[in-house]
Amino acid sequence: MTISCRLTALLTCLATATLAQESTIPFAQSDPDMNAAITEARSHLDAVLSRLIGADGQVHPALNLKASLPVTHFEVENEIIWIDSLAVTEDGGFTGHLANVPSYMPGHNLGDTITFDTSQIVDWSVLADDGRMFGHYTTRVMMGQMTAAEAQQIGDLISADPMPDAWR
Repeated sequence: MTISCRLTALLTCLATATLAQESTIPFAQSDPDMNAAITEARSHLDAVLSRLIGADGQVHPALNLKASLPVTHFEVENEIIWIDSLAVTEDGGFTGHLANVPSYMPGHNLGDTITFDTSQIVDWSVLADDGRMFGHYTTRVMMGQMTAAEAQQIGDLISADPMPDAWR
């Protein structure tokens, strides 16, 4: 089985409608590069959440999360998709809006509200003051599957290093 990863990760941060319509890039669940990226992103998740979720539970609007959501589809077991407009739920999970057009979630559309828990988070994105985005560990892997023009466009939007220096 494969997982479906959205290369349209930058929609919310950029408000660029064309990126919302980009295709998915499938990866085998055993893909070592994608799994390493997910592991690395998750290794920094507690630090990111502690900095961007206030004591009152309010989530900073610069934070987006990418979650692996189970789907019932013959091609994939999970759709990995970006979620924005986040809020913390009473049980410590999250709710937010789909920031991409889902490919394998019939009945769901861009902007639909979705609920997920921390264990489903596979990546994160933080929009910096300079307009570049930190995180995007999975996006960096996906760039190897893109055309040179797509990879350049994405590369221009994400930070050279996924972690801010101040967070190390």
